[in-house]
Formats: sequence, structure tokens, C-alpha cells
Amino acid sequence: MRKLLKKYLKLINKIDERHYWPLFIFLSLYFVVPYSEFVITALIIYYFRGGEKLVKRLIRSITTRLPEWVTVGGSVIFFLVMLDDTLMYLSVLAIAYYSNKKAKELVEEDKEEDKL
Repeated sequence: MRKLLKKYLKLINKIDERHYWPLFIFLSLYFVVPYSEFVITALIIYYFRGGEKLVKRLIRSITTRLPEWVTVGGSVIFFLVMLDDTLMYLSVLAIAYYSNKKAKELVEEDKEEDKL
């Protein structure tokens, strides 16, 4: 079990911290978007294969044209739709926090072993 945990933590260390929020958003969209198995999976692959700048630019161009009350209202509606999945999100955030903590400990242990 410890070996599997170490492999998992090494995999987590490979994920850049700036990708944490997009991953959380994509996982959230699986519950909202119809046919999400296909649409969101394709979007995730495109986003992380190099389409990040284009996706960000498109989202920014769409949201800047909307009045503020629409963007805030859309966020509130999204939150209300997601409210029933609160326990799942709390567990995902707890796992992410635990993984981040253990991954940092693993890096420190590796550094100490290298010094010896």
C-alpha cells in the first residue's frame, strides 16, 4: 500500500499548481454538461495539450461583454446546481490537501536521502 501511495504522490508532484483550479472546474462540469463524457473529456485533452491560451482568451472575450449581474448570477446558479454535490467536493478538496501535504513531505524525504 505504501508503494502505491508513493507512486500516487509522485504523479501528483508532476501536476503544475496552476492546473489545480482548471482540473477542479473540469471535474465540476462533468455533473452539469450533457454528454459530458465526450464533450468535457475532449475539452480537457485540448486544454492541457496546448489550447490553454485560446480557451482563456475565448472565456475572457465572452465574459467581458456580459453585464456584471449576469456573470455573478451565473456563478450563483452554478453554485446552487452544485450544492447537492457539496460532500463530494469536500472529499475531493480533502484528498487534494492531503495529497499536496504528503507530496511535499516525499520531496523533502528525497532531498534528505540525496544529502546522505
